Amino acid sequence: MVGEARDDRLRPGQNGRDRQGDRPDTGAGALHGGPHGASPGACRTAQALTAGPEKRAADAGDTRRPLPACPICGGTAFGPGPKGRMAPNGSLPRCAGCQSLERHRIFRIMFDRLGPESFSSWSALQFSPDPTIDPAWFRHHELSVFGGPESLDIQSIDRPDGAYDLVACSHVLEHVGDDRAALGELLRIVAPHGLLYLAFPDPFREAVTRDWGFPKPEKHGHWRVYGSDVVERFKNWIPSQPVLAYRGQDPVTGEWEGAFLLPRSPERHRWAVNRLGGAVSLFSGPALT
Repeated sequence: MVGEARDDRLRPGQNGRDRQGDRPDTGAGALHGGPHGASPGACRTAQALTAGPEKRAADAGDTRRPLPACPICGGTAFGPGPKGRMAPNGSLPRCAGCQSLERHRIFRIMFDRLGPESFSSWSALQFSPDPTIDPAWFRHHELSVFGGPESLDIQSIDRPDGAYDLVACSHVLEHVGDDRAALGELLRIVAPHGLLYLAFPDPFREAVTRDWGFPKPEKHGHWRVYGSDVVERFKNWIPSQPVLAYRGQDPVTGEWEGAFLLPRSPERHRWAVNRLGGAVSLFSGPALT
């Protein structure tokens, strides 16, 4: 598959990671049993873990803290994710309002910290729709949707060098046969003082990249799942490009997720570090001097 992934907000299960299928369930999913095979206490524990945030707060009688709210739309109602999955701790991951999942909310917080007011003069290109980015932030915003009338081949992007201040590519690269070519093209179209935002599964959980050499149907058409050894690809393919790793926590489920920021100038590098503080660190490439 070339281009970008389908939008799992609209078609559950077609995009994104099925956490319960891709790795061992160490949270509420590891609790087994029920009314015929577990003690009443264990059943109550499992029910508490799998309840939504409103019910958990009500059962606990906690009136001191507000219910977790979606940082994108402010909603407090949540449902199951793709294929009915829950977060590992049993929380409901999908916002009923904006349809965001954990990673969307985490990365929205990252962009909020970078300061959307900074983007008012920027032009942006986004591969694949998701609610992380608000098009209204930008002077000019383009969206490439796989199979759509304005779809761009990410392995050979039909745009001039340095055309955009921000290029956003979230959960797309794993769907691309030639990810080296795609990475080079993404960087090529970023302006000299611009920024590439890049996210994919699952370098903050997996150690070793699993690359099948073909789009695997049972893995949502992924050609690969990245591990932390993706750092070697960055070092070999883009040795002079700083790659910053951002990690954040979803306020709704408590899940952690990470993304990469690739600043194209020392000034943009310093800007990102100053805005994000300890949540960002150098993953690959030269450090600021």
